[in-house]
Amino acid sequence: MNCEIVTIGNELLLGQIIDTNASYLARKLNLIGINITFHTTVGDDYPQIRDVLSQALKRADLVITTGGIGPTEDDLTREVVADLVGAQLIFKEELMEQIESIFTRLGYRMPENNKKQAFIPDGAISIPNEIGTAPGFIIQKGSSLIVALPGVPKELKYLLNNQVIPYLKRHFHLDGELITSRVLKVTGIGESKVDSRIKDLITPNTNPSVGIMASPGDISITITAYAKNAKKAEDLIRPIEQEIRSRLGINIYGTNDDTLDMVVTNLLNKRGDTLSVIENFSGGQLTARLQRSPLSPLKEGIVIGKRERIPPFLDRKTPTINKEIAETLAKRIRDKGNSSIGLALIGTLKATERGYEVDAQVVVSGEDVSRSYDWKMGGDIPTLQGRAATIALNTLRLALIS
Repeated sequence: MNCEIVTIGNELLLGQIIDTNASYLARKLNLIGINITFHTTVGDDYPQIRDVLSQALKRADLVITTGGIGPTEDDLTREVVADLVGAQLIFKEELMEQIESIFTRLGYRMPENNKKQAFIPDGAISIPNEIGTAPGFIIQKGSSLIVALPGVPKELKYLLNNQVIPYLKRHFHLDGELITSRVLKVTGIGESKVDSRIKDLITPNTNPSVGIMASPGDISITITAYAKNAKKAEDLIRPIEQEIRSRLGINIYGTNDDTLDMVVTNLLNKRGDTLSVIENFSGGQLTARLQRSPLSPLKEGIVIGKRERIPPFLDRKTPTINKEIAETLAKRIRDKGNSSIGLALIGTLKATERGYEVDAQVVVSGEDVSRSYDWKMGGDIPTLQGRAATIALNTLRLALIS
């Protein structure tokens, strides 16, 4: 089954809000075996919405719209869909009663323009909305199905899970079919190098399929399998996962929703270690990431804003930032925090014609763990700081597992 998601609203095109509905719909529909082939965003313009939906109906078995079913003049989805299927909009008394009950429950009188939301195309199946004032609807157009849902994420999720997914499973006979994905999280290696090592596994129109998505300091490899049940999907995914792991080794730090800071925190807690950190150019990002978990074993975190504040900590006047200094700082912060492991992330930022450059060091120091890494990198300050925190976390991870 192929599906196109059409998200509607000027606020999406203007970047005033982030579209979380499409990603949520894609994840939930994949789980019942529906493949998302297109995702289109369009503004509140009648001809443009009509054109987008017309194209979607030609290439998808299922078209799901979000937004445009509110009470205002620029909410046009119901009118456009009625036009496309050649139906009149008809008033549904039961929807009107449901909408009025929402206002009554909240202690308000329903505005006159909300009556618009009680109209749906003739022949459509209504989707009553018990938690909002925008009912959805389902209607057939030739061999394709249109599902119109509200744009408010809370309402969309409620209607999707409680009414739409059960309906789609019955309509398309999807019981026992699903699309399953496993994400392998990779760091410490670039996207191009990952691609060169596994590119023979990235083949279009295969089951399972393999894809790569990169973000700063982090790469996700997604293995997606289509199968009749979870066991068969796992049987398809497992050999591909094992092959990728054999090629990338310790560069894979986790799966699915794992984050690097979560993995490091779990490793420290499993070993019974505590940690103290000092960082001077990374804006406190390392300390912040290590503090995200309530189970964080971080005992001491010192963020130094200027290089000139390092000498008192070292009892020196003008130290040059190098591996020796980083090692001394790692040991001093470990002792100061009375922890089993100390970590120093230090570097010198320099302005260049194209932005900034950092010459950086990270050192991990403990009784039975030791590791260091140095690098030079150019870019804007937020990127340099974020990458530094990731490099420091990965250096600590490698020290803990080696």
